[in-house]
This record gives sequence, structure tokens and C-alpha cells, in this order.
Amino acid sequence: MSRLGNRNVALIAFAVLSAFVPCCIGVAVCDDTSQSLDAEPLASSPVKMLSSSTPETQQPSMIIGVPIAPPASLPAEKLPQYRIELPRHNEADESFADGQIQFAITHPDLLTQIGRPLRVKAKVQVDGKPFSEVRSAYATSPRTAEQPPLMEQLSDLVEAVASASESVADETEAASEEGNEENGNDEDADEDDDDADDTEDEDATPPISPATLDPYRMTTAPDETMRRFAEAIGEDLTDIESNWLLSHWTIGPPLLVVHPYFQSFRSDQRPAFDILDRDRDGTVSQPEMLQSVESFNKCDANRDEVVDAMELANAADNLKDPAHIPLSNGPLLWLPDDLIGIQETDPLLYELVRSLDEDQDGTVSESEVNEWSVQPADIEVSINFSTASPESARVDVVRIGKELSANVEPTANANGIDVAFEAVTIRLCGVQESPSPEFAKAMSGQVSLGAIVDGYPLLPNLDPNDDGRFTIRELRKLEQLLRTFDRDGDQSITRSEAASPIRVCIGLGPTAHRELANVRDTSQPETSTSVTAPEWFQRMDRNLDNDLSRREFPGTDEQFRSLDADGDELIDASEAQTFEQSAE
Repeated sequence: MSRLGNRNVALIAFAVLSAFVPCCIGVAVCDDTSQSLDAEPLASSPVKMLSSSTPETQQPSMIIGVPIAPPASLPAEKLPQYRIELPRHNEADESFADGQIQFAITHPDLLTQIGRPLRVKAKVQVDGKPFSEVRSAYATSPRTAEQPPLMEQLSDLVEAVASASESVADETEAASEEGNEENGNDEDADEDDDDADDTEDEDATPPISPATLDPYRMTTAPDETMRRFAEAIGEDLTDIESNWLLSHWTIGPPLLVVHPYFQSFRSDQRPAFDILDRDRDGTVSQPEMLQSVESFNKCDANRDEVVDAMELANAADNLKDPAHIPLSNGPLLWLPDDLIGIQETDPLLYELVRSLDEDQDGTVSESEVNEWSVQPADIEVSINFSTASPESARVDVVRIGKELSANVEPTANANGIDVAFEAVTIRLCGVQESPSPEFAKAMSGQVSLGAIVDGYPLLPNLDPNDDGRFTIRELRKLEQLLRTFDRDGDQSITRSEAASPIRVCIGLGPTAHRELANVRDTSQPETSTSVTAPEWFQRMDRNLDNDLSRREFPGTDEQFRSLDADGDELIDASEAQTFEQSAE
């Protein structure tokens, strides 16, 4: 067989062994550069560190006959949260030059304010190098064939087995003929002679040679997959082959984009606002703010004097019209390729990008998108990930469009940067995890991107410690916290004043979906020192709020007042400890 034939057979065999399922979608290309990305940042924030995620090992099924599913191997199987954008290039992938990516944000409030999609450009570096450069370096590192081609080894093995089989067949036939001659000459031979002949026949069987190849084992490691491919074809991999293998068979494409359905799955969740808006007019008025504690306490289903987030959500769901179906606002985050070909026959999508259709022919063409792409970005971001010292990783906002008016500042808990426009706030953040060095090497050339309308406009800010519980002490500050949302000072909170932020996350490796899956964190570090309460206090504190109310305290009113030193109608741990010390 020719070398080309061997190569084709190897490709087919390798594809069968790896359960190859190709999938091709367009990928965004950003080849424009901007000096402003290297300018002094307007605001800076550390990259958020995530705990390492270790895959759970699948336990054998106890039900007989139920097969155990094989581990996911292809990117689309391992990363179902992402659109797997696979490039269709005939040359080595040159996307994301200088580590730059660009995307558009379309939100009804933003479109109303600026009249077009918001263009964001991000320059992503890993250990001081553009992530695209790191990806290329990793793709070319393990592509050399270090062993003889697998097909040659298999061919040698087949020939050896065939030769051994022919030898065994010849010797067996010869032994059979000799046995027949002996039986014809001496028909009266006893059983001992027959046993001796059988023993001789068995001794004539040649020994079986040990296996020359190790048992085949599936692998999902990028290095090993590429090494096996190079071994199978007997040649060093080209840049095209290396990038193709990385994108299609191992870790996935350089840019992972969170699926569109992930962008708005909780955008209509506003339980606190619905509970406070008693007359359902879309505004929390002054009287409703004064009755906020009463409204929350009505949601305390188990009557433990603590209102938790689940009780609020259940009460808000009971107020909704079962027949009401929330309307979709369409995609939130777009890559440039996503904008091409949008037609007015799909009004939901077309209305979001109508401003890009300059000739108003009802279709957003590639040239119109390219012209939009080369315009100065509305927000320019620089992210520097670090695998060697993750604590030094930073995300910076370096520029805001001149025609835009926005307030840029880090979040209060240093988990990102808020770009506050008049109508909506965009919260930018970077995330990475601290995995093993091998995993960090494989994922250092891959970036994940996602955006989400966060929902819950009031709840995270009303719960300072972010524990999902509103105690008696916390409810006393509820009205004060609500008034911080009244930006125009009219003693009421409208839906626009209580708008949820748009969170945009850029992660190193497939991490963006993990950050966006949870509601934004607004918790502040605790400054008060913790006090260990006496044992009797802990037994009485049934709702675990670290306070004793009059309902929880089994003693008399006089005893309660004697323990409540500050007269706030709650006995806290420090007051209980002071009483204990004075009693001694």
C-alpha cells in the first residue's frame, strides 16, 4: 500500500478509536489593533480566583445490565455550556491577532441610549504573552512522531501472527499423518501408547509469543492525543493539523462563547421588587418602602423570624400570572460573525442590529459588519492572566468611547469593574482557577467569554453578608438600604432604577460559565469580631441568627430586659457572654 494509502487508513482508524464527530461553525476574527489598549487604565481590579473543579468519578452501576457511559472526549461533549466555534480555515488559524477579541452587547436599554450595539474590545494576555501566541506555541509542542508509525507496527504484528499460524497448521498436519500410520501398523496398541502419542502432539505445539503492543487505552489528554495522531500517520504534524486536533478533538477552539440561552435565564427574576410592589404598578412607592419589613415578614412561611431567599422567591411566584410568558429580548452577546446575514424577516434579531444595516436593504452584510468592526471601541479592556502567580492577574478598563457618558469604578468587593451608563450598568470581570500545572499549560491558550442579564436587581444589595437570609437585625436596615436605589430622589423606586446589571466575564480556560452561573457577589468582608456564645444561648437560638428574640427566650420579661443591655429587644452573643462573666 502506498504512503498516502497508509495515511488515509490511519486517519480512519484513529477517527473510529476516538469517536470522531466533527462540528463546524464560524469563528470571529479580530485583526485590528489599538494603541489605547496599552494606555493607563481608568479602573483596575484583580482577576477573581475560582476553586479548582475536579470531575466526579463515575461509580459502577449496581443495576445489572445498565452500561456505564464512557467519559466525554470531544469538546462539544465536555463543554455543553459553550458554543463550540470551530474554524473552517485551509491555512493555520490566525484568528485573534495580538490576543484581541471583540464582541457586541445588545440590550434594549443600551440601544435606547446609544442607538446601536455596544462594541467591546478586549486584549487578553497570559503570562505577558497574547493568548493566541500561547495557543500556537502549545499546538506545535507535542506534534512530533517519536515512535514507528502505528500502522507499521500493526502490519508487523499481523504478519507475525499469520506466519505462526501457518507453522502451527503444518506441524499439526504432519503429526496427524504420522499418527495415522502408527495406528494402521499396530491396531492392537494399548491405551498407554495413545496417551504417549497425545503427549507428543501437545509438546509439538510451538509456544505463544508474548504481546508486542500494550493494550490500547482511551485518552483525553491533549498531548497524548496529538502524539498518537503523529504516530499513526508517521509524520510530524503541521500547524493546520495541530490546531485542528486541538479545536476538534481535545480542549476545543481558542475562544469559547457561552450559549445564548445562558444569557437571560434569570433576567426576569425580581422577587424582592415584586414583594415590595404591593399595588403592582411597577414602582415601589414611599408608603411601600415604609411597609417593607412587614412585606418581607409576610413571606416567613415557617415563622422562624428569619426570611430566606427561597421564601421570598416562592411568595413572589404566587403573585405572578400563570398565563404570563416573559418576552425574549434576543441574544445579548454577539461575535462579529454572528451579525452577518441578519435579515428583517427575523424582526427579533434585526431590531437589535438595525443600525448596522446602513443601506437599509433588510440584511446586515459582511462589509457593513467589517466597517462597524474597525470603528473605535466603546469599551476597551485589558486582561492579564497569570499561571505562575495568579494573585498578580489583573483586569483593566483602559478606554471609554468619547461620545459615551459612563462612570467607571471597581466594585466594592473588588470582584470586577462597573461601567455605569445612564440606563444600565455593565460589570466586567476576569476569572481563572488554580489547577495542576499540566492543566494550566493546556488551558493557558484558551479563553472563555460570556454575558448575562443578572436578574435579582434588589436582593443581593439588600443582603450585605450574602447568606440568603434576612434576620430581625438585618430587616431593621432594610428601608435604609432600599433608599440607596432612589437615584432621582423622588421617594420611590422604579423598575429602571432597580435594573439588573449586565455581567460580562472573560475567563482563562472554560471558567466563564462557572462565574456567571451564580448571582453577583456583593458581600463585604466582616469587620466585627466573632464572639463565642455560651452553651445555653446556642440552645435557645433556634433560627441560628446569633440573636435571641423574646419568642426564643424562655424566661420572663424581666430576665430578658436584664440580659438585653442595649435595649434593642435582642440578646446578642456578646451580651450573653457579658452576663456569663458577671455571674462568675
